[in-house]
Amino acid sequence: MRQEAVPPTKASLNLSGLRDLMGRALSKLCLYGTVLNSADTVERSVRSVFRPDADIVITDGGSTDGTYERLLEISKDYNLRVYRAPGSSRGLGRQLALVRCPENSYTVPILDLDKEYNVYFHKSIDWGIATGSPRPLPGHGLREYVLSRGGWRDINYGEDYEFWARLEFDNSLPLVTTVQIRKMEFRGFAEYELKRYARGLWSSLRRTLRHEIDIIRGYGYTLSEYLQEPALKRRPYLKPAALLVYGIARLKGVYRYDRRLNNHDLVIYNMLQRIKDPVKELGADESYVATIIPYDTALRIGLSWAAERLRSVGLRP
Repeated sequence: MRQEAVPPTKASLNLSGLRDLMGRALSKLCLYGTVLNSADTVERSVRSVFRPDADIVITDGGSTDGTYERLLEISKDYNLRVYRAPGSSRGLGRQLALVRCPENSYTVPILDLDKEYNVYFHKSIDWGIATGSPRPLPGHGLREYVLSRGGWRDINYGEDYEFWARLEFDNSLPLVTTVQIRKMEFRGFAEYELKRYARGLWSSLRRTLRHEIDIIRGYGYTLSEYLQEPALKRRPYLKPAALLVYGIARLKGVYRYDRRLNNHDLVIYNMLQRIKDPVKELGADESYVATIIPYDTALRIGLSWAAERLRSVGLRP
């Protein structure tokens, strides 16, 4: 399995210089993300993240339901810039948006414009900027720091954990900052893809295959870890096909940054290690202070250690 190393650069090696740049040259906040076929949610999502001090930069992946046109209609109201990149993955779309953020801006991803963001999303941004760190929270960072660490990979699923595992961060705040706008009931991932994105059964099957390949790549799974996925435990007859999927993922390149933990578990471990009390730091309402840790992940990183870290910020495991 290929171990991806981050190429050293002056920016990635000199955090003190980046902190100085953060303090002296920070001129703009940039919120960036991707969207595909979300015409019914984009305005509500954009409205929830809008703030006068921020640019909003969005890459449309080739929507066919009027999403792009709707974004153009509301662009002047929300200081929004939208670009089209048909066929781009979520990761590539976010990278294309990120590079269009202003130089020396403080950047925060807003992902796929199907969520509504609350006041703690904005308070977290202000708190992060006030720290003076170029990487204060998961996903938050000075544009130059994020780009120096490689930005986003061209993967469509598992891209968040790969990104968070590679970029590092100084703190984490266990807060509920979003709510899903669109409620969809579905029996499986393929059905969801068919209803949301795909154009027919064949397209849905192709997207489902890509989902499996990209999860392996983004999470940095070993073969044994992948075969322990719940879906494969429930359906052991799929394991021969899983071996083929894993082989394709290895040929494309599997990203992993820790020998002991896959990227998903590593990010949760790092979040717990750097956890802060949002009530103390932000004055957050306790009903919004929460985090979810899969039980298997807790076992792998240490159940008692994870519980103690949660207790340290007043959360009851």
